[in-house]
Amino acid sequence: MAPPESTFVDTPEAISSLLSFIPREPNSSPSIYIDLEGVDLCRDGSISILQLFVSTIPHIYIIDIFTLGNAAFTTPCSTDPSVTLKSILEDPTIPVVFYDIRSDNDALYHHFSIATANVVDLQLYELATRTGSNLRYLHGLSKAILANANLSIIEAMKMDEVKKKGLQLFAPEQGGSYEIFNRRPLPQDLVDYCVQDVQYLPVLLRRFTQELGSMDRRWMVLIRRETEARIALCKKDFFVKGRQNAIAPVSFQTLRTRGIIVA
Repeated sequence: MAPPESTFVDTPEAISSLLSFIPREPNSSPSIYIDLEGVDLCRDGSISILQLFVSTIPHIYIIDIFTLGNAAFTTPCSTDPSVTLKSILEDPTIPVVFYDIRSDNDALYHHFSIATANVVDLQLYELATRTGSNLRYLHGLSKAILANANLSIIEAMKMDEVKKKGLQLFAPEQGGSYEIFNRRPLPQDLVDYCVQDVQYLPVLLRRFTQELGSMDRRWMVLIRRETEARIALCKKDFFVKGRQNAIAPVSFQTLRTRGIIVA
């Protein structure tokens, strides 16, 4: 699967233009996929990059939050001045897809006063549809892609290569630093990493949605409840990061152990 074309966005004029390409039909199928990169990504750190994949084009916009700051979210659309990236993220009728909303949402809320509304959290979709006995822990994005995106061997090897090159640049345990997300121009290996983090999200959504369609309806109710609980974490006094965030919600484990999987 070749990655979609991408554009690095670092001016208000480019923000204004790209907003005109984002579908905003109420309650339509998701076409907006988002991921964030930054330094200690949460209320205590900062946002450097926002990857925005508009699947209907398809095109990936790598938005330079480090340079643009609040203008990335408040600049009006070139064709409709009432529309901004902030208004889209806060619109309860427009679904926006993330993979694990928690840190991203905490950063958006505390740094830019954005209250995300209609979130689709694919990490919870993955957990709900996963089969097997290892259901205690959540899966990271790479593991979910490899297990569900039907990649060829060559595609999987390429994905691993892109991930490793990115990690070598920003992961402290590999000699990197998250501060590199603030270097301009952004290194090409990081551009590739940012693109890869969103390019497979539509594939995952299609796969999980199809599987959930044949499962007990209570799973979707539970996913929505847990998603709202994740969003609400930004309003607590502090945001917890660490290994405890890899533990699956108890409610998911309880529902599965009752044998409620297929309608």
